[in-house]
Amino acid sequence: MRWVAILVLGALACSSPAESAKRVASKAELGQLLFSDPNLSEPAGQGCVDCHDAKAAFVDPEFDRVSPGVLRDRVGARNAQSAMYARFVPPLDKDEHGNMAGGLFWDGRANTLEKQAEGPLLNPLEMNNPDKATVVAKVKKAYGPQFRQLFGKDAFADTDKAFGHVTEAIAEFERTPAFAPFSSKYDHYLAGTAQLTASEARGLAIFEDPARGNCASCHPSRPSADGTPPMFTTFGYENLGLPKFSDSPFYALSKQLNPDGAGFVDHGLMKTTGDPAHDGAFRVPTLRNVAKTSPYGHNGYVHRLDEFIELVTGSCMREGTCNLPLPEVAAHAQRARSQAPLGRQDIADLVAFLRTLDDE
Repeated sequence: MRWVAILVLGALACSSPAESAKRVASKAELGQLLFSDPNLSEPAGQGCVDCHDAKAAFVDPEFDRVSPGVLRDRVGARNAQSAMYARFVPPLDKDEHGNMAGGLFWDGRANTLEKQAEGPLLNPLEMNNPDKATVVAKVKKAYGPQFRQLFGKDAFADTDKAFGHVTEAIAEFERTPAFAPFSSKYDHYLAGTAQLTASEARGLAIFEDPARGNCASCHPSRPSADGTPPMFTTFGYENLGLPKFSDSPFYALSKQLNPDGAGFVDHGLMKTTGDPAHDGAFRVPTLRNVAKTSPYGHNGYVHRLDEFIELVTGSCMREGTCNLPLPEVAAHAQRARSQAPLGRQDIADLVAFLRTLDDE
């Protein structure tokens, strides 16, 4: 994907400024270029697309539990989330039941797509730019005509405003239908234009049954009253009791990048709110495209979808799943979600249903 982006951008570079400017008719189109550009990192070599590949449902296409940055010896402590359907995530706030919900990133620290886009550009573990001015200078060199066309002749006069325009364009791209097509088999099923197989139908029944899968309690599966398709998340927060990913290369980073070393604990939402009641809680992700977005959990601890189902329902059917290490954050941890353990066929049916959530 990096080479594809380089070839596309190389073709643009061969055009005159006027011809290049004609190629961008909207902020979203400029945002697509910025999203795919591997030259916006420091050093060059990584774009947003490297951790959010369209062919992989906008997640990291590399089969790593945690995502590496442009400097390959630097990794984050978390698994990159899908950018699909992110535009529907509300700002972090209390819901009607008084529980925290919303906010982007696993810990809800960004309330808008624009704010979320800032993070990777400036994170030393990701695109590693030292400051906003560095990003703006790169954008000015590569996309000066397009920027001035969309944001005015003085678009680069103020660094903070120019950087804001960069994230604004990326956010506009992330609001396009490519990120929220609602084109899954389940969407067609709800529209009456597709039928579920027997296994998929059994899986849906288990998914919605409070006494069995109880999945819909956190991942509602029915359209809202106004007809909005289900998002398969309450946007709330849960501590699933995931163990510490003890082999994570994040623990080996320098003290400058990870002061706690092997003693690092990811406190999730508590880091954002400061409330001990939120310790170890992470935002409930949408299950749309879940079969395409392995690994699972904030730290990528589980690779297989059936094993993750076993973990969250308390249905230990496979060696190595029942005897998991203790949760990284034991307080408030809740591993078992179903009222009764599920059998092998139940889990197979659940997986079959979850595959109907993959977009075309």
